[in-house]
Amino acid sequence: MKFLYCTRCKDVRVKNWYQIRDKCQACFSDATPIKIPNTWMTYALYILYVVAPAMVLVYALRHDRTYLYIAFVLVFIMMAIAWIELGRGREYARAKVKITAHNIDEFRKRGWT
Repeated sequence: MKFLYCTRCKDVRVKNWYQIRDKCQACFSDATPIKIPNTWMTYALYILYVVAPAMVLVYALRHDRTYLYIAFVLVFIMMAIAWIELGRGREYARAKVKITAHNIDEFRKRGWT
């Protein structure tokens, strides 16, 4: 997952999977990409992306509604994990921006460019 920090808007936004260039979606200026490290939740989402549709397929083959109920529960678990992961990534990106902005201010105080 990647976030984009726009220096003009002073905001952190998620980079969409279809974005090729690192541009801010609000003002279309250049943005700095911030890569978020993967955690166990990311890999759990990858697994659930495969298991939930597989449960629907098993339901279609066996006509047992238990598999369909399991698929619905897995989809809700996926949404909860994705929401938590997105919030964690946003906080990580904002912390990186604060560290970077703090260092630039220190450099300017010392007369460095």
